[in-house]
Amino acid sequence: MTQLAKRPWLLIITHGRFGEELVKSCELVLGKMKDVYCFSLLEGMTPEKLMENVGEVLNNAPEDSLIFTDIFSGTPTNVAAVFAKRHQYTVICGVNLPMLIEAEMNRGDKSTHQLADDLVAAGVGSIINITRITNER
Repeated sequence: MTQLAKRPWLLIITHGRFGEELVKSCELVLGKMKDVYCFSLLEGMTPEKLMENVGEVLNNAPEDSLIFTDIFSGTPTNVAAVFAKRHQYTVICGVNLPMLIEAEMNRGDKSTHQLADDLVAAGVGSIINITRITNER
């Protein structure tokens, strides 16, 4: 099995099409990504339908796959938490572009737990008050 085949999949579950657009932005920076799956909670969609959609992909996903969500306690995160509890997937809430770039560049090179810690650090580290910085100069 090649290194690429061993790389964890990335699943992104968000309100609306935020995740899909985030992946498009990431691909603008890094090029085409493989084994990345987006799930959008759309108006009128039930949590059960979202869970069914995610479950269909997770049935074939490597055990160390990562799930990203947008808002803590939101339906996408609650759905992801069910799969995390059942199958020990790693779920990271608060997905942003720097986190996704970091994930794509490093998945398969580190343990899932180390990668998850690095992704949270990348996400937090990318939130900067530029106005404060420029006003201090």
